[in-house]
Amino acid sequence: MSKLGVSYTERDQCPVYTTIMVIEGRWKPMIFRRLGEGALGFGELRRTMPGVTIKVLRQQLRQLEAQGVVTRSLEQRPTLRVEYQLTPHGRTLGPVFDSLWAWGVVHLARLHHTRVNPRKI
Repeated sequence: MSKLGVSYTERDQCPVYTTIMVIEGRWKPMIFRRLGEGALGFGELRRTMPGVTIKVLRQQLRQLEAQGVVTRSLEQRPTLRVEYQLTPHGRTLGPVFDSLWAWGVVHLARLHHTRVNPRKI
């Protein structure tokens, strides 16, 4: 086996890398945040995220569904309605996102401070 193969095996078994692979994506953190507040239909979800295309939103929802963190259900109303919500397993990502949010707030403040007060080299 080549060293490249070993590094891929190691990466694929890394819990941190696995977590990143589940939540990576331009819109996944926003999808998670909105579904954390409750179930939403596809159109409702899209309206809360201006800028995301239908294709990309559908793609990212499918990826989250395949990972077992989002569930998709069909409701028979006067018209067919597709609804998405976090699974119980998906809700366990809440503390992960809370930690990432807290770190991001500190990091953004640090970047802002660095821009306002550049160090003299």
